[in-house]
Amino acid sequence: MKYIALAAVIFLSLGCTKTAYSNDPEDMADLASQLKDIAAAVDGTLKFSTKKFDDPQALLMAAINNDASKIASFEGYQLKVETQANHAVLLLCKDEVILIEDAGCTAQSDVQHWQSEQKQACQLTINTTEVCKS
Repeated sequence: MKYIALAAVIFLSLGCTKTAYSNDPEDMADLASQLKDIAAAVDGTLKFSTKKFDDPQALLMAAINNDASKIASFEGYQLKVETQANHAVLLLCKDEVILIEDAGCTAQSDVQHWQSEQKQACQLTINTTEVCKS
């Protein structure tokens, strides 16, 4: 009998541990929506600004008009800007694991990596020449 109780405690503990480290779908949807808007701003700034940006962080800050409150909801995450073929892609990562990838040239959030069983490194995975129409 005591082994059944012990097994139940272990089972419940493992269940709680798994959910403690998983990403909440509602939170991820909210972050994806915000990321999509910022990605579009970054892509537009890259394409239409008269200034050339060599630093991805400077490009991000220019796109949000140096208003850090626009990226405050990403605190605790890494927000990376990648450029490819004159397009900007934002990566949302946590502990160097990619969660969401969004090309600013598209209207939808592009890749929801957080839903994958396999963790991937925080690096660009999409090809903007295939994803972007222009």
